[in-house]
Amino acid sequence: MNDLLFAVRQLRKNPGFAVASILTLGLGIGVNTAIFSVIHAVLLRPLPYVESDRLMLVREKQPEFENSSASYLNYIDVRAAQTSFTDLALIRSEAINLAGVGIGGDPEQLGGGRVSANCLTVLGLKPKLGRDFAEADDTPGGAKAALISARLWQRRFGGEPAILGRSAQINGAPHEIIGVLPETFGLMRNPDILVTFGDLRSAPGLQNRGNHPGLSILGRLKPGVTPKQALADLDHTMVALEKQYPNSNTGVRSSLQPLLESAVGEYRQSLFILVVAVGCVLLIACANVANLMLARVTARQRELAVRSALGADRGRLIRQLLAESLVMSACGAVLGIVLATWGRDLIVALSPDGSSRFQDVRVDGVVLAFATGISLLTALIFGLWPAWQAANDHTLSESLNEGLRGGSGGVRSRRVHSTLVVAQVALALVLLAGAGLMIRSFFNLQRVKLGFDPEQVVAMAIQLPEARYDKDEKINAFYDQLLERVRNLPGVTNASTIQNAPFGRSNWTSSYHLKGTPPAKPGRDLNAECNAVSPGAFATLRMPIVQGRDFSPDDAPDKPFVVLVDQAFARKHFPNGDAVGQLIDNNTVEDEDKAPPMTIIGVVPTTRTSALQTEPEFVQMYYSASQRSSDERVLLVRTAGGNPLAIASTIKRELAALDPDQPIAKVRTLVDNVASSLASRRLTMTLLGSFAALALALAAIGLYGVMSLSVAQRTREMGIRLALGAEASDIFRMILRQGMSLVAVGVGIGVTGALLLAKIMQSLLYGVSIMDPPVFIVVAVTLGACAFLACWLPARRATRVDPMVALRAE
Repeated sequence: MNDLLFAVRQLRKNPGFAVASILTLGLGIGVNTAIFSVIHAVLLRPLPYVESDRLMLVREKQPEFENSSASYLNYIDVRAAQTSFTDLALIRSEAINLAGVGIGGDPEQLGGGRVSANCLTVLGLKPKLGRDFAEADDTPGGAKAALISARLWQRRFGGEPAILGRSAQINGAPHEIIGVLPETFGLMRNPDILVTFGDLRSAPGLQNRGNHPGLSILGRLKPGVTPKQALADLDHTMVALEKQYPNSNTGVRSSLQPLLESAVGEYRQSLFILVVAVGCVLLIACANVANLMLARVTARQRELAVRSALGADRGRLIRQLLAESLVMSACGAVLGIVLATWGRDLIVALSPDGSSRFQDVRVDGVVLAFATGISLLTALIFGLWPAWQAANDHTLSESLNEGLRGGSGGVRSRRVHSTLVVAQVALALVLLAGAGLMIRSFFNLQRVKLGFDPEQVVAMAIQLPEARYDKDEKINAFYDQLLERVRNLPGVTNASTIQNAPFGRSNWTSSYHLKGTPPAKPGRDLNAECNAVSPGAFATLRMPIVQGRDFSPDDAPDKPFVVLVDQAFARKHFPNGDAVGQLIDNNTVEDEDKAPPMTIIGVVPTTRTSALQTEPEFVQMYYSASQRSSDERVLLVRTAGGNPLAIASTIKRELAALDPDQPIAKVRTLVDNVASSLASRRLTMTLLGSFAALALALAAIGLYGVMSLSVAQRTREMGIRLALGAEASDIFRMILRQGMSLVAVGVGIGVTGALLLAKIMQSLLYGVSIMDPPVFIVVAVTLGACAFLACWLPARRATRVDPMVALRAE
């Protein structure tokens, strides 16, 4: 306690040293604490289920798809044959309409999902209120039941227990609300309503074994069974199904992934890079404070020597100096926690949509424990070496004999200072290069040609309930009327519908076959990314018709089916440019063998629809929305100017005039859709750039401090040089050369580290090599300029030394 109190008094006597050290440590500890809070929330915190590490997500692996949704009939057979899981549940995320119930009673489209009746049992959960689904609720013709989320229960129903047993219009049909989900249910992006598959189990789409309609399988491993054993068990069944159903199952196997990994795996590499970055920042901060401590103990060398002469042993002196380090680290930890709490809001704001774990980032007990631990570690890192050096018997003896008459601090001390500066420069260059590569990559991604113009286009999701729109004629009539109303609104230049909006998190991939070509071998089908659009959709997206014509109202359901393809499709199959008029077998109808083929009527540009960092994986095909009708579509509206979102309220009124129970949802501009696809990269780039700027500032400050200390310690030497005839310019060049030589060594070491980091980051880069000359040149020039300025100021001060004053002081 005496050592701690003495340390506090020493810091109060030297407020400049204390503030600089605490601020530097606070920044280093703060960024590390902030990133750890993200790591803990996203990667380390277990899922809120009993033995969550045994929960697995099962999907299918096909020759063309590494991670495909499951076939319903395959799920039925696998569930019956497997022996590795306590049970397998079926899940699918989808939008759900709610109307005519609750506070206000306004229709809403909510995030929802379909689950098999055993889903909560597999998770090990029970409803917060009411009962779980029963098998009778999950059979064709069974009672229609629904579970709602706790937040929907509070928001729309005021948390009333009387909600149980009430009927609600869900997807246009009455459903009994049988229970409230626990807050810990977080599957399928945390849905507000769950319904069963029920009547859908007998639908033609699910009864087609070759169809993969967005289904995933949730399983809980039995005790003692490893994921590897479970995968072998699943694949044993898949091999048997391949022999039994070669047309649909050739080459199809199972993929198995821990449930947590399936939710956060895509962020793991980005977060790992950020951990490396903040680790570098902390080391730079520690090097800075270590240099300050070395200068401090050098100034106190006579005091320490007197204490040693009076009987203090080396351990006693080290303990006293470490007490100062602990006090500064504790203050730095408090400041760091405050900074981390502020930084949490920035991280959440930049985090990707759809990942609830990012929204759960908080400074809790675990994070506080981490901050405490890292503050103790930093105290040892920056405090132990200066204390050990200062308490050295030889150093103490010299200090007592010389009285420290303007001493230089010794060659060994200067070497330590120089080594720390070299390390700071090297680490700063690593971070600057990493940030530069990410910024250049992000810039390249933003310049990628989309194939369409997202400016001034707003997208709105609409899902018509099958209970009331049970025929294609009704669906087409509704959308035709809606489009006519919207097109006549002031400020609207074009409007159309599309099944899957670009960058809208939904896609549809299907196999195809060119008429007149040999049939594909089982498991070797050609695949295309498909979409269904209304006439005028390409004009709305400003996609030119490269060849042929667009869809027209004449392309009705009772007319021959037509299709447009993209340029990649045309180049692949018709390199001579004769794609228009060619035929493709129609596999969009149930009895496809008897269906007339579709005629290619036009060619449009290839577009990016979900990922900017990779080339489109599949060729693209577009069907007529009226011929391939879907109750779920996205309304695209191009406005003349201003904020395109302003038209949304007017469109909602037009929609209500057509159907008062029909909600509209996911109102976003296409610009926002494209931007959200880069959210993870934007987060990494912004944080890495911020950490690099902080590292550069700390390294420059550290270099400035060391050069200033060197000038102060070598005042007598410079006075002698000047007295013997040296010019001020000679002194200036000597100091500048000394500092820049340290920078040169640090840059040389840092380039190796930067290349290693770039290799780790390679999968996150686009259009940038790991040794990108412009990036490394800019980084070197920026670092060199900051270092030059940090050396220039002390060098100028050295030229102003008065030799008479310097020698008289000695």
